[in-house]
Amino acid sequence: MKSSHHKTAITIFGGVIPFVLISTLIGATLYGRGKLNQTHSEKVSNFERYKMARIHADGIEATLATGQKREEIAYWRNKIETDFIQSITENLEKILDQYEPSVLRRTAMGQAPGAAAFGSASDHPHSRIQLSFEGGFKPMQMLLAELETEMPHLMLESLEITPMPAATEGAKGKLNFQVIYLCWENSAN
Repeated sequence: MKSSHHKTAITIFGGVIPFVLISTLIGATLYGRGKLNQTHSEKVSNFERYKMARIHADGIEATLATGQKREEIAYWRNKIETDFIQSITENLEKILDQYEPSVLRRTAMGQAPGAAAFGSASDHPHSRIQLSFEGGFKPMQMLLAELETEMPHLMLESLEITPMPAATEGAKGKLNFQVIYLCWENSAN
């Protein structure tokens, strides 16, 4: 049986095309709703992260406000920005002036050989210095403590202590200290 052109047109324009249009409209609505929900979820997540960051920032600000922390950080930044060699030389001279040369003295100072054990794993700029001292254990401990207090950007990389025999019988022997410090420098950014 042959269908008429009118029946075919009615079927196509009355049934198929409206079905396709309604299906497309429903699909576009569902797709848009999904995208809208995804965007909303991302914005809510970002807002939650912002609130947590704000809470942490407020906590840091409160910590900095107590006990002159802000002034200490400014002091440390000032120390980092000064020339490293000049700063360590001045600090060592100031500390060593407290001791007699027979108690503690610096025997050498120079660039440390080899690669940094700690610093090479970081992209942060740093330099290394090797110091040698001769003297007693307690004065050396005090020197290291004072030096690290004055220069908070120093990090002790290695310390080697070797005994030196006494020059005369009955005299106390001294210790030889080989110290390597890593100094974090101010980054360019």
